[in-house]
Amino acid sequence: MIIIDDSKELDSLLQDIKKQEVVLVVPILTDHQLHPSINKISCIYVYSSNEVEFIVPIHHTEQITGFKEHLNKLLNLESIFVHDKKVWLQMGGNNKVYDVKSLWWYTYNEAYDDNHYFTDAHHFYWRRHTNLQHVNTIIPLMKHIEMCQKIRKYAWPMIVNQKSSKIRSTESGYASYIRFNMIYPRIFAEIESNGMQVNNSFKMKELITNGRVYSNYHYHTTTGRPSNAFRGFNFAAMNKQDGTRDAFCSRFENGALVEFDFDAYHVRLIARLIGYELPKGSVHTYFGKFYFGSDTLTSEQYEQSKQITFRLLYGHIEKEFLKIPFFQEVNNFVYSLWKQWKTNGCIQTPILKRPICKDSLSDMNQNKLFNYYLQALETEFTANRLNQLSYLLNGYKTCIVLYTYDSVLFDVPIHNAKEILPKIKSCLEGDDFPVKCKVGNIYSKMNDIKL
Repeated sequence: MIIIDDSKELDSLLQDIKKQEVVLVVPILTDHQLHPSINKISCIYVYSSNEVEFIVPIHHTEQITGFKEHLNKLLNLESIFVHDKKVWLQMGGNNKVYDVKSLWWYTYNEAYDDNHYFTDAHHFYWRRHTNLQHVNTIIPLMKHIEMCQKIRKYAWPMIVNQKSSKIRSTESGYASYIRFNMIYPRIFAEIESNGMQVNNSFKMKELITNGRVYSNYHYHTTTGRPSNAFRGFNFAAMNKQDGTRDAFCSRFENGALVEFDFDAYHVRLIARLIGYELPKGSVHTYFGKFYFGSDTLTSEQYEQSKQITFRLLYGHIEKEFLKIPFFQEVNNFVYSLWKQWKTNGCIQTPILKRPICKDSLSDMNQNKLFNYYLQALETEFTANRLNQLSYLLNGYKTCIVLYTYDSVLFDVPIHNAKEILPKIKSCLEGDDFPVKCKVGNIYSKMNDIKL
């Protein structure tokens, strides 16, 4: 184990690890409570296939020589395995690296749990110095090394075997991991780093930094649909009635929040999945004609139509509704998916082809399996849209600040709204997925607009 205290020594080791087939890097932040987007790196642990192990202090009380000017040399490394790629990107790291946490999820079909690796010393310092910022800079380097060695113990065999195992013994599984690794950490790191502007009514003051709060997407779930919570605040389930949304506003002096909602998103996704062509116009009016035997629906019937459709899709399709061609096709697909599950013990998600297997799930039934599959479809489809939007918005001040399943929230300066909003709408609506648009100065006070 080498603690780097000399620039020449660091350069030598960096040259050496570039020659190694496999390299594991663990960045350790200065503050365990501060969001990565506004954090710093305390030190970086490196282990390579030649069994060389070293740690580079960047911001730490034990360092003899400062290495801040050398940090980019580490951040620019390519084809390495990083303990948390999303964090790595928020620190300014290269996207051409592999995410250990995602690899763990693909390999074991479960979320990676950081809590296994923290030492007693880490917990002691965090309890003792609850109000001390950047407390990780005073935790002894040897304790950081001890933690990283625990990570290496479990991660290294998986990393070494990742290509030969093909992620659950399938070529498609490994290819799926590679695609996931290039898209998900990058887009969610970007959204998180944008932050959300808040006013004085935001109650959890400890989360505010320079007028903004920061979300934290956890996408290593059973279906891949991310949760989004940070230090007790749930960004994915903000109440519309209790004033919570009153706190969120635009960061621009002349700006607004703009929300795009997919219309009947799941219905249209399912139609695409089963190859069913829905007519133009309202999906719920279309199905309401079957339900009520009328070409014209009252407002009450329209709402009932929505409820019936969602009940059938998320629950059991009752026999009387199988005469409707769409639901007959959905029913056939549900049974086909269930047969595949029982026969193979595994299914693949619709777009990424990520394996979901029996050994990681219990109490499964055909409707529950279909709901899981549908959530995976929704997330993978939207992630591709978010990826396209990321490139579209490059060079604009407009930014994505929140993603919640069937909607995307943007912070937009007024001066380029007329130019950028139609482009965003076009990007989201591609392949006939219509969206509704709302605009407002405050997240709780959004008004419908037509573009």
